[in-house]
Amino acid sequence: MILSSQLRGEQNVPCLYCAETPSSVEHPLPAALGEFRDAPTLLDRVCKQCNERRIGLLDEQFMRCGPAAPLRKRYGIEGREHHQKVNPFYRGSAGGKPVKFFSWDEAFQCEVLLEVIGSNEARQLTQLILKEQQSGRHHHIPMTPKMTVQALRQEISTLKLTAPLDARLIYDPPTEQWAVNLFQELWPDQPLPDTTVGARNFQGGIMQFETTDRYYRAFAKIGFHYFLTQFREYSGHESIFSAIRDFIIIDDPRGFQPARINEFIAKYQSPLMQPSTGWIGHLTCAEIRGGVCFAHFEPFITQQGRMPGHMIRLGVDPARTDSAMRSHIHLYYITPKAKSGGILEMPWKCRGKSN
Repeated sequence: MILSSQLRGEQNVPCLYCAETPSSVEHPLPAALGEFRDAPTLLDRVCKQCNERRIGLLDEQFMRCGPAAPLRKRYGIEGREHHQKVNPFYRGSAGGKPVKFFSWDEAFQCEVLLEVIGSNEARQLTQLILKEQQSGRHHHIPMTPKMTVQALRQEISTLKLTAPLDARLIYDPPTEQWAVNLFQELWPDQPLPDTTVGARNFQGGIMQFETTDRYYRAFAKIGFHYFLTQFREYSGHESIFSAIRDFIIIDDPRGFQPARINEFIAKYQSPLMQPSTGWIGHLTCAEIRGGVCFAHFEPFITQQGRMPGHMIRLGVDPARTDSAMRSHIHLYYITPKAKSGGILEMPWKCRGKSN
């Protein structure tokens, strides 16, 4: 067994995921969730390149393409200042697709794409809506100032629409003349659709998320790294963790493989802890039970709701016959506009049923 004390200079130990020398401070909880005072960190276990790029892609997709993306917007949670700001409703990340938030617009009498802008507020995306007259189906294409007419044509081509079509352009006339210019460049002979002021209030909606296996591998990475901060007798290089290391770092050439994901990740059917009484936080747990090493992660526990918790199976240590659990809740100091917080060590066991 390679002990953590050896990692502090008594033995040259490579990165957990490659042969390079580790030289970074890895936060098990992605930095995009904010900074938490005294939060556990993994010191010199992961090299800078793996930390920022290879496993960084997992964090990107987790934060920008899944339910965490609108929740960050909802609560005003920001990552590090030097990180690129990405609007998850317009752009996907690390192979995942943009978040789609559909709601009925009474003024337009059709579904539109929305973006969460903070608290309980949302607004229409700048978008082109194309309706197939024969089938009545609507297709939504988000538009950005950097979009070219070639890119817009490609988006329309991939939809394989059946003409004739009705078009509606949703934009802000005072500030988004570029959207009009793009529409006229696309169809120079077509008149601009009639302008209507969209709805100001929306009742409910549906969000759609499209991710790859990187989303679930992010859960595995968070759980594995947190486990190593709590059970420091393990270095992470042990052979019992070889499968979880491979799952975290290797992109499966076969694409999304549910069977492979299910080997390591299980979603809880019930919450791991009691509902919030006004605070917002993220729960991390590390556990050894009958020789089996587990991690548990439940992000965004709030008074209004929560994301599902997940259990991560890390490996089996036949030499361990004891049971032990360590856990922390990462709490934000202030809300809304939460950017930083602290942690509390939780002295109890996580509860919940997984499938």
